[in-house]
Amino acid sequence: SEKNFRLPVLAVVLVTLVNDACVLTISRDNVIPAKDPQAWHLKEVFIVSAVLGFVAMLESVLLLLIGFSAGDKASGSGLNHVFFQNGSASYGNVQSFMFLNLCLSDFITVFAARTRGWFFTRRPAMTLLGAGCIATLAMTFISTCASFGGMERITASTAFMVWVYVIIWFLIQDSMKIGAYWIIDTFKIVDREAYLNLVERKPKLRMDAAGVRKFSQNLRKSIGGKGDLDFAS
Repeated sequence: SEKNFRLPVLAVVLVTLVNDACVLTISRDNVIPAKDPQAWHLKEVFIVSAVLGFVAMLESVLLLLIGFSAGDKASGSGLNHVFFQNGSASYGNVQSFMFLNLCLSDFITVFAARTRGWFFTRRPAMTLLGAGCIATLAMTFISTCASFGGMERITASTAFMVWVYVIIWFLIQDSMKIGAYWIIDTFKIVDREAYLNLVERKPKLRMDAAGVRKFSQNLRKSIGGKGDLDFAS
């Protein structure tokens, strides 16, 4: 039996290429123009991305444990029978099982990350939606019909349950994202008003090098939610 779980190099390359290629289509996504000037509020970016990434990681680890228990004949976990026929699976089956999960969860996270509100509050562009459908269906087909690098194909019923599992966790992930934004806004972790006030007070005339430098320093401080906003010399 294997002591360490690993995916074949080809499987990792497929996950990376397909998901990265699909994520590029977000550049053609539908957006709503903002009424105010926008900035990279890095605290917000770090917090939200950490929440999304942690939920995706937790989902994958729990599914991997289910896969391990399916390969352990002494295990009596009922979840084995939910995902696998007779509640057992070979190491190659578990590899394909996790390969499909990674493909689906990696790409579906994009639909949570693209909005501040619930994922359905803004319709995705057809380019993004089409790329997602093609990628996820192709990876599902590979998981159920192909065997390579030691991976063994899984049944259609197992693939279906992986889809259900990923969608359930996607809803949890989107809920956690909403909670993260609520905490950021409620406790004013990011001071948006300070940034907007500084932009409104920006001198209309051409500034010299010293003025530009001082304004830039104050702008960075405002994005971080601290610092004196008086840029007058």
